Amino acid sequence: MKPINLQNVKESIEGSFDRLPVGAYPCIITEVTDYPNSEYLSVVVDIVAGEYERYFDKPFYADKPFAHSLVFSYKESALPMLKGRLHVISDCNTGYDAESAFYAGNEQSLVGKVMGVVFAEQEYFNKKTKEFEYGSPQPARLCRLTPDELEKPENKEPKQVPMTEKRKIAAIRNAKIATTDEDARRWLKQYEADKAAGGATASYSTSPSAPADTYNGDIPFMM
Repeated sequence: MKPINLQNVKESIEGSFDRLPVGAYPCIITEVTDYPNSEYLSVVVDIVAGEYERYFDKPFYADKPFAHSLVFSYKESALPMLKGRLHVISDCNTGYDAESAFYAGNEQSLVGKVMGVVFAEQEYFNKKTKEFEYGSPQPARLCRLTPDELEKPENKEPKQVPMTEKRKIAAIRNAKIATTDEDARRWLKQYEADKAAGGATASYSTSPSAPADTYNGDIPFMM
């Protein structure tokens, strides 16, 4: 075989890959899907520059869009946040008016647009261990594509994003631990008490007579 120089090649272990560090990255929108019944867009992104360029263009992520997507809710209560995000996208793409495109129902024009995305560790419920944990960094918010924005301390080293109680209740029901919000809230209260005391996972459980609804309008996907 021909001589191969491995001196400047970074070693990797089979079956593993580098974990994406938290921080702000220049990203491109690769896919947009509308869910009109739930009033949100799923906006899938990938990194377009730097060491982690095309990080999500791997077979591992082929069936995991939730790992690199943002939810653009257009419910009445979410419109201020939506407008802010569309403004950021417009600022990052000269000559493009994201708000006008959205108003015209042309959400697919978002595909190919660039912006900064802050990836932060986000809390989720592990169904196997029945624990609330922080997983690999996922898109948390947008930022502008300027050195100042990308290097802001709160973007470069973002804080972990905890789940709200409402999302925790939905996650517990989705895991079929409880069939009602009341039961899920009781389980969560015991879980938090056990954790505060340094104990194991909450022992409280219910015996569901029917599967819990796997979809919650405010949680379009679940880990």
